[in-house]
Amino acid sequence: MAKAEKTPPIPKQRKSYTLDDKAKAKKYYLIGLSLLEVGKITDTPFRTIEKWYVAENWKDQRETIPIKKKANDLFNSGLNYAQIGKALNKSKSTVSRYLKTVRNENEIN
Repeated sequence: MAKAEKTPPIPKQRKSYTLDDKAKAKKYYLIGLSLLEVGKITDTPFRTIEKWYVAENWKDQRETIPIKKKANDLFNSGLNYAQIGKALNKSKSTVSRYLKTVRNENEIN
């Protein structure tokens, strides 16, 4: 009896991502979504998002620190939490947390 020749398995074609896909993912991350959430929204594997995150140093580009300082500046200029929240498009509790963080950083320095 002759041996049946096995055909090699066909490798799966990897999905390629455009620069537009990467830019969308970065935009979602920079507005405050987690890497998992970005992956779900863009239909991109978490590992791919994570590689982009590390390669382009997205963490340093996120605006959380400048927003905190901006909230502190607005508070020092006489605005209340609700007004600051409206200006920064954040909730009053988030503004409160930002101000507390800035105050703690100032005490350390």
